[in-house]
Amino acid sequence: MQVLAISFGREGGNCDILAKKALLGAKAAGCDIRFINTNNLIIDRCTNCTACDKVFDKGADAKLCQRPDDFRFVRDAIMDADGCIFVAPVYSVGVTGQYKNLLDRMGASHDRAAMMAADKQRKAAGQPGVDPRLFKDRPVAYIPVGGARTPGWTSMGLPMMHLLGVSNQMIPVDYMEGYGMGDRVSPFFDEPYMERVFQLGKNVGEQAGLEREKMEWRGDWEGVCPSCHGTTLTYRGDGTKVECTVCGSIGDLSIEDGKIKVTYPADEIARGRYQPGGLVEHYEEIQSMVQRFIAVIKERGAEIPEFEKELDFIKSDKPEKRTILKKIN
Repeated sequence: MQVLAISFGREGGNCDILAKKALLGAKAAGCDIRFINTNNLIIDRCTNCTACDKVFDKGADAKLCQRPDDFRFVRDAIMDADGCIFVAPVYSVGVTGQYKNLLDRMGASHDRAAMMAADKQRKAAGQPGVDPRLFKDRPVAYIPVGGARTPGWTSMGLPMMHLLGVSNQMIPVDYMEGYGMGDRVSPFFDEPYMERVFQLGKNVGEQAGLEREKMEWRGDWEGVCPSCHGTTLTYRGDGTKVECTVCGSIGDLSIEDGKIKVTYPADEIARGRYQPGGLVEHYEEIQSMVQRFIAVIKERGAEIPEFEKELDFIKSDKPEKRTILKKIN
C-alpha cells in the first residue's frame, strides 16, 4: 500500500514539515510513502474548455485535462495512491488558490457517479471500461495550515480542502487544524502537536487498502456531520434545519447539555456528497438539466443572437503583452 502526502506550501516550510511527519506515521503502519511539493509546479485553473469531455467521448479511459502543465503528474500520483494526506496553507481565511485549481481540474472530470455510468455503458457495448483507479477507495486526511493565533482566521481552510476528496469519493479518517503556527515558530518546537501529526499519518496508513465499509473515523472529535466530521453549517432560514456545508446533508439542530447537536435522517446521510448516493443524485440532476438545455435551445436558441446585440459593444480589456506562466525555480 502507498500513502501519498502533498504539500501546497513553500519548500521546507511548515506544510512540508507536517506532510513529511505524517508520512513517517504512514510508514510506521507498514506503507510505502510518496511526497510531492506543488509550490513550484504549475497547476493552472480550469477554463471550461471541455477538452477533457471530448477525449473521453472518443474513448479515453478517463477525462484527462489537455492543458500543458503539471496537473497530470499530480493527478496520476493521487490515482496511484492507496491513501492521501493533503496539507495546504491558508492565506486569506480560505485555502491557497493552487489547491483550488487542482480540485477544479480534478473534481467534475473524475466524478465517480459519472465514471460508473460511463463504465457500465462501455462494458455493455463490449468496449474497455474506464480507468479502474477511479473506483479505488482511499482514506484521506487534511491539514490546513495558518499562522494566526485564533482558528477564526483559518475557518474556511478545512471545508475547502474537503472538496478535493468529494468527487473522488475519498473517505475522511482524520484531520487537524493547523492554525497557531506563528506562536509555534516551527512545528518542531511543539512535540505533542508533531506526535499528533504522526498519528494522523498512521491513521491513514493503517486503513489504506481497506474496503470502504471497514474504514473508520479516528479524529479527535466527531464534529457535527457523520460523513466529513466537519464543523461548518449553513442555515437557510427553515426552522431548525441546517445543512452540512461540505456534504450538503440536511439535519435538525438542537441543544443538548449546552452543546449544539445535529440529527441527520438516514436518507440525508446517504445523499451527502461524501457518499455514493449523493454523487448519483447530482449526476442524475445534471442529466435532467442537459435534457432541459437541449429542449430550450431547440425551442428558443435562435433568439439568443438578438439578445446579445445589446451587449456586443462591451469588450474585454486586455494587456498589451500576454503573460506566459513559467515555473519559479
